Amino acid sequence: MIGMLLRINDNIEIWQKYSPLERTGINAYRNKTQIGICGRWFDVITPSELVRMRNPNDGYYRVVYIQINMDTGEYYIGKSNRPTWSTLKRYQGSGLKFTHKYRKNSDKFVRFFIAALDTQEETEELEAKIVNNTILSDRKCLNLVAGGAGTSNRPPAEERNQKIRRHMLNTPQQSKAMLEGAKKMFQSGDTAALRSRSQRIKEVMSQEKYRKMTSNRIKNWIENDPEGYAESRRKNKESLNTPEVQAKRKVSLEKWKEENPEQYKEWQNKLAASRNNPESKQKRKDSLRKWREDHPEQAKANTQKRAKAAAAKLSKPISMYDLQTGKILKEFSSQKAAALWLVAEGRAKNKNCVTAISSVCLRKEIKGHGVRKSAYGYGWRFRDEEAHTHKEQQLSLWD
Repeated sequence: MIGMLLRINDNIEIWQKYSPLERTGINAYRNKTQIGICGRWFDVITPSELVRMRNPNDGYYRVVYIQINMDTGEYYIGKSNRPTWSTLKRYQGSGLKFTHKYRKNSDKFVRFFIAALDTQEETEELEAKIVNNTILSDRKCLNLVAGGAGTSNRPPAEERNQKIRRHMLNTPQQSKAMLEGAKKMFQSGDTAALRSRSQRIKEVMSQEKYRKMTSNRIKNWIENDPEGYAESRRKNKESLNTPEVQAKRKVSLEKWKEENPEQYKEWQNKLAASRNNPESKQKRKDSLRKWREDHPEQAKANTQKRAKAAAAKLSKPISMYDLQTGKILKEFSSQKAAALWLVAEGRAKNKNCVTAISSVCLRKEIKGHGVRKSAYGYGWRFRDEEAHTHKEQQLSLWD
């Protein structure tokens, strides 16, 4: 008997046995291949042998296999429980890291069946014995978790996810390439791949759970990398304020508003309620006070700017006219001057009457009473509106 040993890596070896009598047609010996995994040897089952190993009780094929990339030496050990031969051939493995590698280099991987068993429990037990901590610590191994997590006694999804997360955190060298790829995709901006991934996550996850997951991720980011988070916020704010993005957001909002009028109305009501509740008002008040304390010069400049704007608004010349005839009775250089005249004439108690005059000039609507048309027995309007009003009166006479 002649043999040849092929060393794949420190943990995986392939021993090929063959007999020179095979060439002469004497089948006293058959060529055999064995796989050594951490010093434990398994006879490789050929497809022609395996197809006849179907379980007579339920017709299932239950196997343990190893996938080996013959170029890189990477490998994946798994199990399969399939009802037909065709489904067994199609199934290559479900490990996250393995499937990522397999999709890119399927022609480089060779699958060897190393055991055929009777029950699911037996496949899980054998996989658990093979895929242990020694195997998982090998950088060539594509398994992410220890073997034995099976179909007969499957733990809850959250427990499995936590187990995978713990393993990835404890063995970063195994997941480095995959994590770097995911990080690169997330940082590449708005791409079709990122949108597709987000959509898949949303389809299998409730909105509440998705929001909670996103919130936790942001909180962890703020805690672990506050400077990076602040820089990202700054860049995001700059990009949102560009004319191109603003125009795009406006078009998108208008389209959504037309397609979802009820949802838009509900959103507006919710937004108004959130802005006007006592907590939000107090939060804005505290934020403004803190900003004033941190930026006293800017706060002073803003106050002066508002005072000038208010003065310009109240300094517009106005006219007082008779409510019956529309005849102009008196003109004032500003609303404040009109208020002082009303006080001097004893028609108003104090200068606060300027508010009523302003309401008439601005045609403000009073809830439950309509638009205010008079104050202190007179009509009021801005001087720059008189030409327009006179033209309207002439047109009404012609009509």
